[in-house]
Amino acid sequence: MFYWKNAIVLVGIVVLLYPAAMALARSNWERMMTQKMMVSAGLIACLTVSAVPILVTPILFAIMMLLCIDQRAPASAPFLMFVVWTPMAAGLLELAGLYLMPLTPTLVFGATLAVAFALYPRIKLRPGVVATDIYLAIFLVVFWICVSLRDGITIAMRNFFIYAVPYGLAYWGVSRTRIERPELALRWLVIGSAMAGAVCLFETLRSWPLYSGLYAIKRAGNIIQYNDMMLLRAGVMRSSGPFVHPLVGSVVFGMAGVAAAGLVALRGMRWPILLLGAAIVIGMLVTVSRSGLVALVVGVIALMALRGRPLTALSAMILGLGGFFLLQFISGSDGSSTAAYRLYILGGIPATLGSKLILGYREAIGLGLLDAFMQGQGLVDLVNIYLAIAVVGGLVSLLPYIAFLLSSFTQYRALRRTGPAREQLIAGQTLVAMQISYMVAAMFVGAWSTPMLLSILCAALLVALRVEAEQAPKRAAIAAQKAARDQDPYLLPAIR
Repeated sequence: MFYWKNAIVLVGIVVLLYPAAMALARSNWERMMTQKMMVSAGLIACLTVSAVPILVTPILFAIMMLLCIDQRAPASAPFLMFVVWTPMAAGLLELAGLYLMPLTPTLVFGATLAVAFALYPRIKLRPGVVATDIYLAIFLVVFWICVSLRDGITIAMRNFFIYAVPYGLAYWGVSRTRIERPELALRWLVIGSAMAGAVCLFETLRSWPLYSGLYAIKRAGNIIQYNDMMLLRAGVMRSSGPFVHPLVGSVVFGMAGVAAAGLVALRGMRWPILLLGAAIVIGMLVTVSRSGLVALVVGVIALMALRGRPLTALSAMILGLGGFFLLQFISGSDGSSTAAYRLYILGGIPATLGSKLILGYREAIGLGLLDAFMQGQGLVDLVNIYLAIAVVGGLVSLLPYIAFLLSSFTQYRALRRTGPAREQLIAGQTLVAMQISYMVAAMFVGAWSTPMLLSILCAALLVALRVEAEQAPKRAAIAAQKAARDQDPYLLPAIR
């Protein structure tokens, strides 16, 4: 069984953006890598809407990602493209009828990087332990403990593989990957996001969710993290594309738009980058969410400020305000009510939970303690990452998480001290701007979703960039010594 119409549209979107991706390639091996990546993107779409079992699908995705890894390019490049393009639908791994854990694409892709390190030792960095590693480890472990305080050992281990392992494994893999060409990582994040933006545009124009019906096609009722409907706001169908919710997609597009601005700083105003950027912005707009626009505007302003371009930052702020009011006009009373709801829960939920907020009280929603904060859709929606972490995992989890986010700035400062190359510096500035955009947009989106993962990967890439810049002089000296030996192997060591 196969949704062939859906597959034709999805593959057509990949083909449509293929010339732009190829135009950005600068060498023959980059063109070969681009071809493999775009073919893999098409296969991902086809496998998702096919009858291949839901537990087999992510394993096939991992094999394709492994085949796309090239030792001359950072392994984080295909990782980023696969993360934003692959639907986050996941199957529940069971053994003898016992639910063990969800086999999510994030978990599988992180494990794929570990396999790649074993196959290609050259791509691995050895930075040692840095403060960012410690903060993230503390956050993940403390959050897991607080979430599992009132659960048995089986559920506690399941929570470990839901909250801690996928994010920790993804961070470890990306932060330990060599990134000699950081422009490639930004490029493939932009390409993957542009394809997702084109999917969102098609879904909104045709009112046709391309990834709907997976329950029937996969013949499994154990699919999670999957959206099978389109939401409506002010008469406009809100698309979610490969993401679980339009709000999630909006913030991802906002962060990807900042990456596109960084790509412009690296490569100039070329038509492929402008086309990909336009697809990202349009995809963000058709989600009819202001959170992505906030992320985009804040990120571009931060990037221009870091690069010493105050007038450009001011222009971005003016355009962002115009777009914000446009979306507010389209949303109408619905947009005003959601803004009021966010302000209401921000002050009301901490006052209701009181001391329970220290260690978190995940059962609060299920027990009806927060029914007073139920919104129009009949549910309590914690559309604030900081609030959601505090409610579920407690303030003891929120504090190390904030420390982890702030450690990105210390990593960038350490990168500046190493005297990086122009490409490394601009990539670092872009990653910091993306992190700033996420920190602001996190007040308008739920936790444990793709934006949160992208934020963790931004910190990981900053760590990798800093270590790469620190180790570059040593590698250059070793290469010079090797060249001298090859030129005249009979020279004495002192003369060399």
